[in-house]
Amino acid sequence: MLQFLKRLFFKDRRYYPRHLVNCSFDLVVPTNEGTTIKRKVDVIDISFGGFAFMYEGSPCDLANSGRISLSKGMPATIGFKTVSDVERSEGSTYRRRGVKFEFKSLFAKKQLVEFIEEYGF
Repeated sequence: MLQFLKRLFFKDRRYYPRHLVNCSFDLVVPTNEGTTIKRKVDVIDISFGGFAFMYEGSPCDLANSGRISLSKGMPATIGFKTVSDVERSEGSTYRRRGVKFEFKSLFAKKQLVEFIEEYGF
């Protein structure tokens, strides 16, 4: 009975994060005017479910959804949606945003797996 309650309330993570050192991505996010911009962000950790990154500015600077290109040679981009967005510390201009991946193709998912295995530790 205790094991059942433990599994019910304390679910194990589906994907474990892998930390990246000195890694940045290009985010392609829509603007309020209907155009898109590219913005380089510093990645904290990444998993098969999503990733967390640091950026400077306010939450309205980045859209809640967009596309990410993991490397310059990668033809596929991966969609994402924002899960959380918090200040790094009180009064800081830097923010930490957590996003969840939305896969449109198996090819993009395969490239993400290869990227994480190569750069994550």
